[in-house]
Amino acid sequence: ASAPVGATADERRRSVLVVVLNNNEDLRRAASEGWYRIPQRRAPRRIGADYIAFYQTGAFRRSTGDGTSSDAPGGFNEVESAAQAITWYAPTRRYQLLTRRMLLPGEPTHPRADEYYYRIELGPLQRLAQPVPAASFHRVTFIHTTLDALLHAPDVVDLFRKDDPFDILWDALRAHQLRPLKNRLVADQPMDIALRARGGYVGVRCSESSAAREARPLALAERWELITFSAAHIENDLDGCLRRVGAALISLGGSVLNLP
Repeated sequence: ASAPVGATADERRRSVLVVVLNNNEDLRRAASEGWYRIPQRRAPRRIGADYIAFYQTGAFRRSTGDGTSSDAPGGFNEVESAAQAITWYAPTRRYQLLTRRMLLPGEPTHPRADEYYYRIELGPLQRLAQPVPAASFHRVTFIHTTLDALLHAPDVVDLFRKDDPFDILWDALRAHQLRPLKNRLVADQPMDIALRARGGYVGVRCSESSAAREARPLALAERWELITFSAAHIENDLDGCLRRVGAALISLGGSVLNLP
């Protein structure tokens, strides 16, 4: 597989969230309308990512009428062996939290019409030069990985990460008697970790880049203190990261631990 044209080593480290597609309609929306949805109650602990990649389940296999099978979903005839594989990915643009009724106004009587979903706005779909198959492991849900891994993995199982810096930081915060919250949105961007303070919230973003930029205060988030840690920073100076989070909590009046 080849990286996007002009991709640097730093860009190859950008984050990817692998999600599951089990019907043509969701793929059509991603391609033609530029968005994908994740139910809030079933969302992974970290929805924020630079890219979304789509694992197409076995539902994409359909009969051609001549005794053979086709994996090409409607409108995507150039896809080969799309079922039980990752073929498409797209950059993320912004996130919203909306009810299903707002997302799909044509289905107002759906049993989950009032449930909340993350709506992820996407850039143009891009096709992997070499799709990533799931040769034996088919029960895929969500996988957080990197663009470099996606471009080179021979199988879906190779996308799973060991010692993810995000998990390391999450577990360390809990070990220090703090209560990290997942997937809080600040304006139109998700915080990987949120911590409630007496005077607001501390939002933490975990970047794969070795040169993570500091998150700037946003006009709609006056009560948020935003921090960005690179993966290398978490791996090499976890105590320093924890001290930084602690200082941010103190600046907002101290942490609030009695969350419901």
